[in-house]
Amino acid sequence: MANGIYVASSAAKARMEQLETVSNNLANMMTAGFKKQEAVYREVHNEVMNLASADQAQGVHRPIRFLPEDRVNVKVDDHYTHWSQGNLDETGNVLDIGIEGKGFFKVRDEAGNIFLTRHGRFQMNQQGLITNQSGLELLDPAGKPIRIPPNQGQLRISYDGRVSVEDQPVGLIDFVEVGDGSNRVLNQALSHVGEGLYRIEDENTPLTKASGIVRQGYIEGSNVNAVIEMTNLLSISRLFDLSNQAIKASGELDQQAARDVGRLL
Repeated sequence: MANGIYVASSAAKARMEQLETVSNNLANMMTAGFKKQEAVYREVHNEVMNLASADQAQGVHRPIRFLPEDRVNVKVDDHYTHWSQGNLDETGNVLDIGIEGKGFFKVRDEAGNIFLTRHGRFQMNQQGLITNQSGLELLDPAGKPIRIPPNQGQLRISYDGRVSVEDQPVGLIDFVEVGDGSNRVLNQALSHVGEGLYRIEDENTPLTKASGIVRQGYIEGSNVNAVIEMTNLLSISRLFDLSNQAIKASGELDQQAARDVGRLL
């Protein structure tokens, strides 16, 4: 009966991790540029069985495994990001820059690490550089920060990312697209590091000029649908409870089997 406990416990653990993912989506429902994530499962038991079958076909004999992880059927292997467009909300702030369509902004931290983001709420620091809310610098195509002259007039940002003050150009936002911009490429090439930032994991992925446009005075909202996520939350919670009940039932069967064997002996 121990196998039943392992199967039910692996299901409960996977549901708990899935619950954390959905809870994170709901927590970031109001975060600008946030993209919802979904837990991806992997069948562990089948991998072990396939390995054993391959060994047998090749005439390889190994000791029989009885490891606990061999009895775990599934586990959360990765998280799939949904890159659909969020709603554009007008704010009127000159340094709020929403993205319509495909594309990312490039930002850099103090250590020189470069990240991509769709979180378009920017500000100006004391040096006149455009930064995000965490102080990361917004970059131009040459990899340099964009500096705004102080007290020179009205700041304008065009659809293609050109920054000007009183019609005098002062910089160009590096607005890029990752590969062909498809969900498959984005999920392979980028990893979420928090605060709406993404790190490029695959260095061979080409970056090209984005096909989308930027909208000054707008912010892209998250693409989280509250109704769908709440429905998922309730469903996952129920499945988690059912897994726990299965664990309890398997344990009771083990105890009953032990008592019956004792009486027979």
